Amino acid sequence: MTALLISGVIQRSVLGPLMFLVFINELAEVLAKFGIVVKLFADDVKLYVKIMNDVDVCVLQHAIDALC
Repeated sequence: MTALLISGVIQRSVLGPLMFLVFINELAEVLAKFGIVVKLFADDVKLYVKIMNDVDVCVLQHAIDALC
């Protein structure tokens, strides 16, 4: 039985690791445009942003929207 891949990368495929790197690097670039610090390690992503006021909340929301 074969399932259709809607999003993501097929696991255990030959091109899977390369496709993952392309995806994850683009994610970091998009977030960096909004001043969000991104830490990458293997398949983990951590975002760091200081929320001081409502404007910072809006910036974070715009960054998340840009990812979508």
